[in-house]
Amino acid sequence: MTMTDEQTVLEPGDLQFLQSYFDGILQQRGLDGEDLTARRAATNLAAEIIALYQTGVREPQELSVRLGL
Repeated sequence: MTMTDEQTVLEPGDLQFLQSYFDGILQQRGLDGEDLTARRAATNLAAEIIALYQTGVREPQELSVRLGL
């Protein structure tokens, strides 16, 4: 696999941060349920968070602003 400008290698610390941030947002938005709608919304949110993180947005507050939270 070839890395592009928009891709970065995610280290264990990055993954820990992303998981923690994601879990917090899921709780805030009430998306921690098991229904299909919540799972789809959570999947889309995770993809957005990772995409922003890979482009250099690393601060929780800035992530939230960019996500419109």
